[in-house]
Amino acid sequence: MAINLGPGLQKPVQVRQQRLSWVLAGLRWVRRRTSEAIGAREVRGGARLIGELAAALRRSRPEGTGPIADEDGRLDVAATAFTMGISEQELQQLRATRRKQTSRLAWGCFGAAWVFLGLWAWQAMGTPWSQERVWAAVQFLPFCAAFFVLAFRSAWQNWQLRTGNLGSAGTYLRTTEPFWPSAG
Repeated sequence: MAINLGPGLQKPVQVRQQRLSWVLAGLRWVRRRTSEAIGAREVRGGARLIGELAAALRRSRPEGTGPIADEDGRLDVAATAFTMGISEQELQQLRATRRKQTSRLAWGCFGAAWVFLGLWAWQAMGTPWSQERVWAAVQFLPFCAAFFVLAFRSAWQNWQLRTGNLGSAGTYLRTTEPFWPSAG
């Protein structure tokens, strides 16, 4: 059992530790406020998110989760429906719904690309020839290109859904079937 000697008879070492803890508390407070000011928590969260996304990209898709094709590249409806755990009729309904979505997206992106290209031309004609005119062209053209690429990708997906052929983009460009996306 310890004997309490009272507040005036404590060891001086404890007083030094107490004073030192106040100094350290001040340093900890400065460090915490500095990390809050520079956004260290947000930076760590962003780094963690990037790491998780990179890990997800490195992971391969499990076998049999996507569409299954035969030797000719045609969609095997029965095998795909079986691996997805749905009936063939439900798979056909999903294909029809997705076909409508890709058609709308392809035509919407195609229209947006032409709108941005028109805005680019309008701005290029209205701006006097100078460094700003070149900079305006550099700023607008990536939007045009992005919308044209998205329109092509959606049209390619629509073709795959329409024909049941899981061909490459080159196969899509060389096809003799209708090129333009359709919903029905």
